[in-house]
Order: sequence, then structure tokens, then C-alpha cells
Amino acid sequence: MLNIHAYTFGPYENCVYVMYANVKKVAVIIDAASGSFDGLKKCLADHEIHLFLTHGHWDHMCEAAKFQRELKAVVYAHKADQDWFTTEQSKYAPPGIFFETIAPDVWVEHGQMIQCSDLVIKVLHTPGHTLGQIALYMESLGSVFVGDTLFRRTVGRTDLPGGNFDQLKDSVRRILYTLPEDTVVYPGHGEKTSIGAEQKHNPIVPLGENSL
Repeated sequence: MLNIHAYTFGPYENCVYVMYANVKKVAVIIDAASGSFDGLKKCLADHEIHLFLTHGHWDHMCEAAKFQRELKAVVYAHKADQDWFTTEQSKYAPPGIFFETIAPDVWVEHGQMIQCSDLVIKVLHTPGHTLGQIALYMESLGSVFVGDTLFRRTVGRTDLPGGNFDQLKDSVRRILYTLPEDTVVYPGHGEKTSIGAEQKHNPIVPLGENSL
């Protein structure tokens, strides 16, 4: 049975998720926060690695190039965040944080199905936090990994370049809230929640049309 392993790395306490396939030594990683490479490299040795970047902000991708170069990880991301991945972001990072730009191997699109051994991943393009923000829906696990779009009882910031509050609310309501209510939501920071709980209790994006 596939299990979700959740880790916290970096000064912003980023959530990094790892799943290991049943059939062979295949690992799927969601995001590459500061410290994640050293924290995970031993348990990922000799694995075929698929690394999905939910968006281009430095705290979610600053060590992706290490995984790509040293562990031969295949890196997936949305092209709308290409400038974030290829442009130096050091002005946004705290002093002393390791940062390296990344050239993703695969540009993904909304609705794309990606199979990593026995794990099937559906890409959902959910712009608003950034232009290229994606969520990764794994129906077999009843889970969606949403990056910084949706948090427990709140949503992600939209004040950085490419952010758009109305677009973010639309992504939550039109895309994420259409998933089954019992879908577990794994965010880029903080504790997990569920689609049903956020539909009922999220004050920023309630399920109805009369949003704040």
C-alpha cells in the first residue's frame, strides 16, 4: 500500500512529501525546500525519482537542481512559472539560504495524467498564488497536494509577481472544490485539511458564490 511521508524543511517550514511506489524502487517527491536534499538523499538512494514542483517560489524549488543533478530526478513544473525557475530569486530568500535555478525536464499541463509506476498523478493548473501554480491530485490516495493555493481555513498570498487574488479564489472554487469532499488536502505549509472541511469553513473562499 502506498503511504504519504510528510517532512518539514527550511526557515518557512515548507512541507515536502514523498511517496514510494509498490512495484519497484520509484519515488515521487512534491517540492524541494531548503534542506530537503540532505534530509532525504539517503532514503532515496537507488530510486527512480520524480520531483514535482508546485510553483516557482524559491522556498519550494531551491534544491530541485540538486535532486536533478545528483540523484537524476526527473523534474516536472508548469511553464507559466518559467521565469521563477530560471531567474535568480535571491532577493526573496533569507541570507544564507542555498539557491540554485532549475531547468525542469517536463512542462506539465492542466488535466495531464502522469504515471509513475503504480501511482497515477493528475495535474491541476490552479493559478493565483503564481501563474504556474499546480496541484497534484492522486485519486488512488484520496489526496491532493496544493502547494500554496489552499491552507486550512485560509489561502495563499497573492502579493508577489504573478499573484492574483480573484484568480486564486476561482482556482479554489472551480477546480479544487470539485474534488470529492473526503479528499485530503496537503498544503505547502502547515497542517493538512480536507476539501469538505474547507468548503464548509474556509472564510476566504466559501463554497457558495458570495465569497469575501
